[in-house]
Amino acid sequence: MQWSNQIWIKPIFKALVLFSPLILVIGFYRNISFLFVLGLVIIFLYGATLLQFKSAAQDLKLDSNKQIYRLFPGDSDEFYIKLLHTGRWPSFRGELFLSHRDVISETNKGDVESSKGRIELKRPFAIYRKTAYTQNIPFTARKRGTTRISNLSLQIHDPLQTSGQALAFQELFPAEIIVYPRPLPVHKIEHLFHQGSGEAARPFALFENMSLPAGNRDYAYGDSFHKLHWKATARTGTLQTKVFEKTVVYHWTFVYTILPDHKDMKSSEQMENEISYLAYMCQFAAEKNIPFEVYINFKVPGPLGMYHVTTGSGPQHLSKVLEGLARIDRSNVTVKPTIMWTKMDRNFAGSVPFIILLGTIPSDTNTQFITKKWIKSGGKIFLVNQTGTEAYLMPYLSKEGVPC
Repeated sequence: MQWSNQIWIKPIFKALVLFSPLILVIGFYRNISFLFVLGLVIIFLYGATLLQFKSAAQDLKLDSNKQIYRLFPGDSDEFYIKLLHTGRWPSFRGELFLSHRDVISETNKGDVESSKGRIELKRPFAIYRKTAYTQNIPFTARKRGTTRISNLSLQIHDPLQTSGQALAFQELFPAEIIVYPRPLPVHKIEHLFHQGSGEAARPFALFENMSLPAGNRDYAYGDSFHKLHWKATARTGTLQTKVFEKTVVYHWTFVYTILPDHKDMKSSEQMENEISYLAYMCQFAAEKNIPFEVYINFKVPGPLGMYHVTTGSGPQHLSKVLEGLARIDRSNVTVKPTIMWTKMDRNFAGSVPFIILLGTIPSDTNTQFITKKWIKSGGKIFLVNQTGTEAYLMPYLSKEGVPC
């Protein structure tokens, strides 16, 4: 059964129901037709009310199709609640109640926002026999986070408003809204690769991908003969050279470190900014077709025991990472930075890492030793430095320069 059922009766009607047998008997023996009919009417209304509420609990069904909405702050969409009336009772009328976290908001002025960061909604509804009722609820994404629709219930009244019924949905309503972080720019990240053929030893170098043509340009001295664009040359009357998309050779590794006492050390705004910087860099890598992976030191189920999105590229990979960033909460249990560094070092075995650090930079002996080991193996390490409301990329060590 989808619903838990609770019925209440107004005191005056409850009193009439209790005394209805006495009213009926007095009317019958004293031959007072008014009292006799009144007693019958009260008993009939009470029976009809119970029958209506029984029918509501059995015949009202909630559509359980899965709904997932993914948005950025400021985007709008709508979710829906669909009721099905499968029984024979003519109609049910009442109010629909639900709640969700304040990561989204609606335009209805009657909605109530509680101090615990939840918004409670109330909508009237009416549904007729063998029909469906759909309540569309438009919303706007306010801030990063996720929310599910919870505390879903129906309040149904009888036609005379003498009693009521509360039907609380007992299952998890299959709708989730995911609000991605708003990307905030990180300056100088565009200088992490060369706009030329590069060298294989540089993990951040881009190479021309011959399978991805990007247009044409005027011929320059030294251009290869096989790159000439003959159709464009015939069309323009001047020699034209084919231009191809640049493709990165190796992948980037983003590492976001959160201290165990981050709730005391960092403001909520600072943490949101860090997540937004990470979102921007991941978006940048995806747009440039640069494979990337993400490490964050909060606990999640799995063999690694912490958040890790393996190397990938493209829109689907970016969506997976942004969804993970949307789920970060200040209440997440963190993994010690030294443990994360050790596990990353195992994963980097036999490769040359290219790492961008964000958040707290660990300073303990073990992490410093591992970091220097990566640099000695030829790895490149940069970090995101925040100054006021802006962030820019800088080298982890002064000898590693970000070209400007």
